[in-house]
Amino acid sequence: MSEPGVESQQDRFYRIKNQGIQVFDQEMRNHNLPEKVIAALHKHCDEYWGCVPIQEQMMEILMDEDLAKFSLKEANDARKIVAKKQMSRIPELREKFYSRFDSKNIADYVWDTCIAPSLGYSFSLNHSLPYTFVGIQCIYATILFPEVYWNTACLIVNSGAKDENDDGSTNYGKLARAIGDIRGRGINVTLPDINLSPFGFKPDEENNRILFGLKAMNKVGADVVNQIIANRPYDSLSDFLSKNKINRQVVVSLIKGGAFDNFGNRKKIMAQYLYHTMKKKTRLTMTQFNDIIKRKMYPSELSRAKSIYEFNRYLKAKCLSPNGGFKFDARARNFFANTFNLAIDTIDEKSWKKIYDKEMAPVKAWMKDNEISLLYELNKAIFQEEWEKYAQGTISKWEMDSLCFYYHEHDLADIKTEKYGVEDFFKLSEEPDIDYFFKKNGREIPVFNLHRICGTCIDKNKVKSTVTLLTTTGVVEVKFRKEHFALFDKQISTKMPDGSKKVLEKSWFTRGEMILVQGIRNGDTFIVKKYANKGLPHQLYKISNVDHKDHTMELIYERARGDMEDAE
Repeated sequence: MSEPGVESQQDRFYRIKNQGIQVFDQEMRNHNLPEKVIAALHKHCDEYWGCVPIQEQMMEILMDEDLAKFSLKEANDARKIVAKKQMSRIPELREKFYSRFDSKNIADYVWDTCIAPSLGYSFSLNHSLPYTFVGIQCIYATILFPEVYWNTACLIVNSGAKDENDDGSTNYGKLARAIGDIRGRGINVTLPDINLSPFGFKPDEENNRILFGLKAMNKVGADVVNQIIANRPYDSLSDFLSKNKINRQVVVSLIKGGAFDNFGNRKKIMAQYLYHTMKKKTRLTMTQFNDIIKRKMYPSELSRAKSIYEFNRYLKAKCLSPNGGFKFDARARNFFANTFNLAIDTIDEKSWKKIYDKEMAPVKAWMKDNEISLLYELNKAIFQEEWEKYAQGTISKWEMDSLCFYYHEHDLADIKTEKYGVEDFFKLSEEPDIDYFFKKNGREIPVFNLHRICGTCIDKNKVKSTVTLLTTTGVVEVKFRKEHFALFDKQISTKMPDGSKKVLEKSWFTRGEMILVQGIRNGDTFIVKKYANKGLPHQLYKISNVDHKDHTMELIYERARGDMEDAE
């Protein structure tokens, strides 16, 4: 790297190395340098054939008593100015440097040969050695091993799954980019296999594919992976569960990611697992009546009993008297008066139990007569709740939740893009296309044509206000205004009557959420933007639902109502 028309350090190195160090010596003599200066420059530069590629080498030249006579502090300050390209301080450094020489001719030569080239680029010595080792390793791997080994190495580093003792976090943005690039080059990244997948990614040279590493899966830590590998082989999900003590979220993630696909249909395996691990009801007591009430499974003729059952729970939670029995508050007093046509402020436990047992008798009789069907419906409802909690969405969504990439089709692959004006980011011009100009304060301001892209959020950067979006054709970095990013990155919650907090809506940029954005392409970045008189009225929409039958999306642009708090 050098100025136009000036010989680069690489060319200079090649020329002098091939023609001999005497070329460097003759060059200095042609510039009429004194012998002591020639000797000093030979001492510092011969090792690199008349070049100064190392920052510490430049410092040694500056500190040489036969050259610039800088102190260590001055030389290190000069190194920082040059290395960090502090261009505003270059004139100051040059003036100080020239002041240390009696001859401008000598100063010109030393500056042009030893200082100026570093303004293009120079290595620090403590970087040069490890970079050299990495470079040699890369050359070795490229020449002697198929490309799949190099691709696998990149995935291992980017996923954080470096070795069995490393429980570092996974950078899903980098991982998605790496997988997208590799798959685009025809390298197949397989689904995880509970019996074959290693800790990290592993190359399968014979089949030109990469085995997905278990450590890269969401919610699967190093200890769990080591346990899974140690207890192999497995012939079924039941066999796996009998050999490993692993929490529910981890098993769900393994199923979603396809780790048990060799044992059968993925959704059937998920259903079996959730059913066998859910808290099933095996008999009916009055305790279960609360479950029946929550799921509205009681007949209308038991509405009075239902209210009294809930009143009994309220009494025991809020109205217990220190002297025994119950002391009514206003709410309890009103309910008792309206239900039993009796105005009282207190009641002893025995009297209340007599009333309560009488009112619950029809409930007990009903549950006894319908126990089998009630247990079936209750467990069916519990299973449905478990499914909605752990297993909603398509197989593609499951893969995004667990693996952060779509092995099957992208969840948005079949939407009607023309209906929403969605375009392929990678087919847009890299420079924003201008629609027209308008004048403001004597300046011409461009108005750009706006475009829309949509995809799945896989990563976010709070500092840069960016979201990494996995579209149907690749990974795109989306840039927001700082205040706009902060607004939609909030989690929204509300306070419940019992004082607990209920999350109403997570950040729109949570991994796995799908969004549609409007803006412009600028290089490799999509910049979110809107105008008052053109394009969509909002620059960001959350895709709340995808109808795969109609190939349509449900879009929302407003946040839920509630208390905002910072999301993770």
